[in-house]
Amino acid sequence: MKHFFLVNIIAILFLLIFSPLPTNVSAEPSLELNSPYYVLIEPKSKKVICESNSKEKLYPASMTKMMGMLLVLESIEKGKIHFEDEVVCSEYASSMGGTQIFLEPQEKMKLEDLFKAVAINSANDAIVCLGEYLEGSNDAFVSKMNKRAQELGMKNTSFKNATGFDDKEHYTCPYDMGLVACELLKYEDVVLKYSSLKEAYIRESSSSPFWLVNTNKLLGHYEGLDGLKTGFTNDAGYNLCATAKRNGVRLISVVMKEETIKKRSQDTCKLLDYGFSLLKSEIVFNAEQIISSCQIRNSLTKEIGIKVKQDIKVIMNKDEKIDDLKIEVEIPLIEAPIKEDDIIGTLKITTPSLRTYTFDVFASEEVEKISYGKVFLNNLKIIFS
Repeated sequence: MKHFFLVNIIAILFLLIFSPLPTNVSAEPSLELNSPYYVLIEPKSKKVICESNSKEKLYPASMTKMMGMLLVLESIEKGKIHFEDEVVCSEYASSMGGTQIFLEPQEKMKLEDLFKAVAINSANDAIVCLGEYLEGSNDAFVSKMNKRAQELGMKNTSFKNATGFDDKEHYTCPYDMGLVACELLKYEDVVLKYSSLKEAYIRESSSSPFWLVNTNKLLGHYEGLDGLKTGFTNDAGYNLCATAKRNGVRLISVVMKEETIKKRSQDTCKLLDYGFSLLKSEIVFNAEQIISSCQIRNSLTKEIGIKVKQDIKVIMNKDEKIDDLKIEVEIPLIEAPIKEDDIIGTLKITTPSLRTYTFDVFASEEVEKISYGKVFLNNLKIIFS
């Protein structure tokens, strides 16, 4: 009997030591999406939250236009073009077909209205018209799209046109579309102004205003969703790059090759819900707060304060704490003169989950350059004090 009891104890101990732990102890809940091609990204850090086949090459359809929109906004920022510019439509742009605003050859339209037509209505003639105006020709615009894709690290993307028409050599992947969306959201005040509209008009002052209807049917049906770009062809299926913001947290989701609009919407909502359930926004430093100090060369001022100009917010997992952040202030050798609010370095914050955020930091005061006269007077003050 004693031997039997001892054998049982040994068997139990063996099972406890060598049996595998349950696989569902720390596993993420299954999202059970309709499409196997998706990604969810936090745009400020570009950190992937979850993904499946996110680098698989697929047809993007009209999500292609996000790259064209990005090039337009970057050129506006550089002052090369302006929203008030009058753009003349070419015969080629007017012949695009598909979704369009029916531009006539030689028709003039404000650049802002063309951009609006792309962001809301996904107009093929409008994006080609914009591209020709920006780069001189459609081919040059497509070439610029590919160059910018390489700069952004979009390794699984090739553009053959600006519209998204299917072509064997025109492809991308969910992750690459997420990267474009991250860049677009650097201009969120502009792009979301239009992508969030369910409808709008162009040619409003004409005798036949044109009604733009947004192809993103989740607008108004998912809390915080305000963009970004849909896409559909028979070969591509139903695609959607969506963005939404809740409680200070913004997310980007990309789903591709969906069978229906309904399934596309279901997957987008599941992805965004999952991301919002995990993340929170935290203020690390307040606007105008002095966070460190640095020395200034060629100045009587030994050191000055380093400050931030806006609230410094980072996105963290809900179980992470601010005390666990890694905070680094990188300041190069600085020489006077310096004006108050000059950018003098970089603040780098890394979360425990390895999301990295960088911010500019600024001089808290003005610093004059040293002169021999001031050195002499200063030394006299020291001698006679």
